[in-house]
Amino acid sequence: MRNISVEQILDGIVNNNSFIIHKVYKKFFVVVRKYIQSQGGREADAKDVFQDGIMVIYEQRKNKNLVINHDFGTYLFSVCKHIWLNRLRAEKKMVLKEYDSLIYELEKQGWNEIIKNTEETSYKEYRARIYQENFEKMSEECRKLLKMTAEGLSVKEITLRFGYKSEGFTYKKRSICKARLMKLINQDSKLRKYENL
Repeated sequence: MRNISVEQILDGIVNNNSFIIHKVYKKFFVVVRKYIQSQGGREADAKDVFQDGIMVIYEQRKNKNLVINHDFGTYLFSVCKHIWLNRLRAEKKMVLKEYDSLIYELEKQGWNEIIKNTEETSYKEYRARIYQENFEKMSEECRKLLKMTAEGLSVKEITLRFGYKSEGFTYKKRSICKARLMKLINQDSKLRKYENL
């Protein structure tokens, strides 16, 4: 992109110029991917964040006439880094919210019998660890759906974001995902080992 100015890049993004956008991906994605993977993320995470970063710049240029007075790559990286860090913070909050709502379901299945002699603090830590480990085993679609639910998005909003055919389908999909997660947790070998202590 030696002969392409920052202004040309910004205009290319706003005008959906496939040549410019391809060049941006080719030159800058590898840096964002390397950073996110170094922070425990996956390539799929890097792709999502990079795409979100491009969309942020698109919105800033289109609606606020963004001007970048330094290197475009540096600006894009800082936007992507900010998005990733915000996502990590939101994910931590989501885990706690979803964990609390799921625990109610688990306790109806007799979870309290498993841990009745365990101190409350270690009980919570143990449940949260099992929840988190098994949550990561879920499909990306289920993880995103459960995250959106925990973040308080309505069924209508989730349906639109996923492009599902109806709200009824969204309810069904959410129920399936939640059931899968509960099954994973209940079948967790560490849980069975804990039951036999």
